Amino acid sequence: MLHRRRAIAIFIITSIWSSGQVTSASEPKFATPLRPLLQALARSGVSGSLTFSGHCAGFPRDLPHLRVPSTSEGTPLQVARETFSYDPAMQVSQDSDGTVRMNERGTSTELLDVKISHISFEKDGVPLQYAIYSPNAALYYVILRAPEVSAFTNAHDIQVPFAGTIGGQQISAEAPHISGSMDNLTLSQALDRLVRTFPGIWVYENCPADGKGRVVLFWFLSFQNPGLFTEK
Repeated sequence: MLHRRRAIAIFIITSIWSSGQVTSASEPKFATPLRPLLQALARSGVSGSLTFSGHCAGFPRDLPHLRVPSTSEGTPLQVARETFSYDPAMQVSQDSDGTVRMNERGTSTELLDVKISHISFEKDGVPLQYAIYSPNAALYYVILRAPEVSAFTNAHDIQVPFAGTIGGQQISAEAPHISGSMDNLTLSQALDRLVRTFPGIWVYENCPADGKGRVVLFWFLSFQNPGLFTEK
């Protein structure tokens, strides 16, 4: 279980891909400037990641200052650079596989480098129904519970508040889902695997805690719904 030095009541508006679990929510102020980037990524068939330093106070609406791109018709790299052009610390690059990386300089990201030996999305050969149909569920119910991640967060006083809930709706077995296991990969590589199955952007926000240590928030931005949505 993830270490918490105190209970943290933080409810995070997240993008969830689970069929039958998506409910429209009031659109945050950063949904509009992010929409062209999500559209550009979706059009090119690639996903992305965003790491930055924030405050984690209440809802995660303290993204870097965003600019509304003039168009979404450029390459994902061009649109991403224009979207974050107001933040001089933001470094935008693209991997050889097309993944667009948006990393704010100075952000503590060592948690993302933790090596995980093995995680499985099934038990006794049966898929974990509560953990395979959305990136948020797969992250919080499986990946972040890996012993290596728990040990690292404990040792470094890192709080990772739970984001989202799992509804009781019936989901089609044909819906996109994570299967099998992941072996010998870093936490960031596991997140990359999630957005291959559920295309979009995984987001990592690093924040100071009120006392000792720090807080890390994760959430996802979906191509399916360019605004932000919350699970039922």
